[in-house]
Amino acid sequence: MRPLVLGCAIFLSSAFAAGCSRTPPTPAASLATAATAATASPAPTVGTATLRLATAVEEADAGVASATAPPSLTGKTVLHVGDSMVGGNLGLTRALEQRFSAEGAKFVRDFKVSESIVSYDHSPKLKSLVEKHRPDIVIITLGTNDVFVPYPASMAANVQNIVKRVGARECYWMGPPTWKPDTGIVQVLKDNVAPCKFFDSSSLKLQRAGDGIHPTDRGGADWATSFWTFFRASPAASAAHADAGTP
Repeated sequence: MRPLVLGCAIFLSSAFAAGCSRTPPTPAASLATAATAATASPAPTVGTATLRLATAVEEADAGVASATAPPSLTGKTVLHVGDSMVGGNLGLTRALEQRFSAEGAKFVRDFKVSESIVSYDHSPKLKSLVEKHRPDIVIITLGTNDVFVPYPASMAANVQNIVKRVGARECYWMGPPTWKPDTGIVQVLKDNVAPCKFFDSSSLKLQRAGDGIHPTDRGGADWATSFWTFFRASPAASAAHADAGTP
């Protein structure tokens, strides 16, 4: 039994001595070791899932931008018809033509002084213009000569008849820019121009000509700007309206 105890004592003594004689590493050695470990460690890589997520986000952003962008007008034909508020080559229609032409559209205008909703309904003019120009977009500016009629509700059917002649096209009806309270024609238009979109001009503050009714060139340009904002903010035409081949 004694030789075994001695052997154990010698073993433990040697191990203890070896442990105590070990000197702590110098700071330089620690830094070198850390640098070696860092060099040996592989650089972090971007995972496949991360790349897919980034791609999905980019595609989603592109989709939102595409969905919110107004439709292109390049190659479209725009027909603007109505009463003297259309303005010939002045005011409203001139300003609208500049905007549509700048977007690549062809702009056609036609108007008649003192035209009313009833007289326009009884005229074959709109049907003829649509057949001739086959427009993609129709803008109607009527109602100024009906601002003070005593029974505007009686013209609801006339409004509907005019709209029907537009066919399955993108259509906008610009209401009259009233200068005094009307007897109800603005509401009649709101209620009966569908599927055309109604642009209510009655609250616009426009610069007027000497008659106090028709806008000046500046007033017409301001009117056009307000309508353009409305037009460009409107949803794209439906599939039915996109078919400009329908008479």
